[in-house]
Amino acid sequence: MKNVYYILSLALFLICILSCEKDITVDLPKAEKKLVVEGTIDLNEYALVILTKNASYFDVITTETVENSIIHGDQATVIVSNGNIYDTLQPTAIDKWPHYAYVGNKIKGEINEVYNLKILYDNKEYFATTLIPDTIGIDSVWFEKMNGFEGLGFLGIRWTDPSQIGNNYLVTTKNHGEQKYFFRPYFGMHIMDDILFNGQPMTYTPIVKGFEHNDYYNDYYDPNIIDTPEEDSLYFVNAFFFKYGDTVSIKLSSVDANSYNFWSSWYRNYMTEGNPFTNPASIKSNIEGAPANGYWIGSGSYIRTVYIVDSVNVEIIR
Repeated sequence: MKNVYYILSLALFLICILSCEKDITVDLPKAEKKLVVEGTIDLNEYALVILTKNASYFDVITTETVENSIIHGDQATVIVSNGNIYDTLQPTAIDKWPHYAYVGNKIKGEINEVYNLKILYDNKEYFATTLIPDTIGIDSVWFEKMNGFEGLGFLGIRWTDPSQIGNNYLVTTKNHGEQKYFFRPYFGMHIMDDILFNGQPMTYTPIVKGFEHNDYYNDYYDPNIIDTPEEDSLYFVNAFFFKYGDTVSIKLSSVDANSYNFWSSWYRNYMTEGNPFTNPASIKSNIEGAPANGYWIGSGSYIRTVYIVDSVNVEIIR
């Protein structure tokens, strides 16, 4: 009888609990609609601006939603000016993600010139200004072999910071034979400033390969060809590290403070994402006017191209 009593009591308890259940519907907040701008003008290069629309954090990302986020053709007007010449950038298919951009054909970047960006989209106006600082040369390049991996390793560079404080740098690489564009190295931050090293030699290492990658797309990793953890580890190492026989260009780009602050805040946001013990880090966009995310960056770039002979010899090509 005692067991029957316990069973009946449990049944009545469950009935009470279940009868108190209530369906709750949570309306997840939608992000404010913003234009996303990725704009650059490099020394001796035409401006290139990629425009997309933002998405909410909880939106499901599919091929269709990504395609619909890209702004094409006459949906926007993009103008770059140096104060004398106005260059209306042309909608152009490009062979890098997201394969579409607005590209200039009148103004190429020059040292110590200021470039203004104006975007007209969806009855709104957006503005930004950037400066191309003077280039800083790379003094030396070296290769360091990874223990346990034959012929694989990473690069390092050294340069001398000028005497005046306030210099900011970006480092990107291009592996000839595999890549047509420069990408930020996959590991670590690709930015530095001279607050602690003003007027002194500066070093950036390790430099590994860079790739086109974001939360939706990458051009370096195909999980369908990986069967075992050992294969995954080997694939990973070969994908990200340089090897004997590679010809690599390293670009050291001088940028203004606003450009550095964008990338610095981007990295803070990236590193604190999902961490409950830190304050959210907002990204410091330099796009003004209507609400927008992104950047307009001018860079004075110095490029050093090397051929990796072996673990102790790096041949300077230019």
